[in-house]
Amino acid sequence: MKTNGNMWDDKGVWLKGNIHTHTINSDGECTPEEIAAKYNRHGYDFVFLTDHAKRTVPDKTIRKPLLIPAEEIDLYYKGYNYHFVCLGLKKEWAAGSCRSPGQVLARARREGVFVVQAHPYWCGTPSHKCVYQGGLTCPGVEVYNTICDRTIAKGYSSIHWDDLLDAGHRILGFAVDDTHHASHIAGGWIMVKAKSCTPGAILSAIRSGDFYSSQGPEIKAIVIRGREIKIACSPVTRINFITNRYQGCSMAATAKSLTHAAWTAPKGKRYVRIELVNASGKMAWSNPVFF
Repeated sequence: MKTNGNMWDDKGVWLKGNIHTHTINSDGECTPEEIAAKYNRHGYDFVFLTDHAKRTVPDKTIRKPLLIPAEEIDLYYKGYNYHFVCLGLKKEWAAGSCRSPGQVLARARREGVFVVQAHPYWCGTPSHKCVYQGGLTCPGVEVYNTICDRTIAKGYSSIHWDDLLDAGHRILGFAVDDTHHASHIAGGWIMVKAKSCTPGAILSAIRSGDFYSSQGPEIKAIVIRGREIKIACSPVTRINFITNRYQGCSMAATAKSLTHAAWTAPKGKRYVRIELVNASGKMAWSNPVFF
């Protein structure tokens, strides 16, 4: 994971994608072909298929967007529900093959799988229960989940994210659809800066943190010089610089929208992440900058 690199200066292409998607192979209502057609209409470049305990491999004739096999693993452990989006699997993980979060992460390390903690707020799993044996955490967490937001208003897990970051865990944040029905499409996505539109290049960029999450606002650049962070973006009404403990900075537009902002993180602050809010209330999230 990059701590202060600027992906906007890196060579590559910007790709719009969703990492959490279900089909009729588990509890979704759409076939992979229908998923592709619907996401293509919204300008997506890639979609990970994450059926429950099922690695769905799409038909090779589907060309756009790129459909990438993945999987969601669910388990109940010591009184709490845990869901994990597992990216980069080379083979299917059968239901029940992992009986604890620690086993999921151990297997992921052995097999080179990238794990995202899915909708912890919706699961009712407090942030301290997202730290597992040996002090391990998932490398990613869903900061926004469309279906959890639209069905029971528990789609935002930013407090879980900040609790874990504040405790010193380096975790990336993802906005996702968790698509089960057509109405859940294009509520939240990631914009990835990858070398090419291939599964390997996309996953490599995700591992490096070369992406941001959005419901609409665009991050055009983030420049880091020492402890100063500058951001350029599409017009928004609020830009929030969020760091550990009680300090941070929130800038609100007055007569005009904001398209630029800068903030210098005080000494002793270990990370800063940025949130954007536009006039419609739609948000975007940068990944943390670590010091």
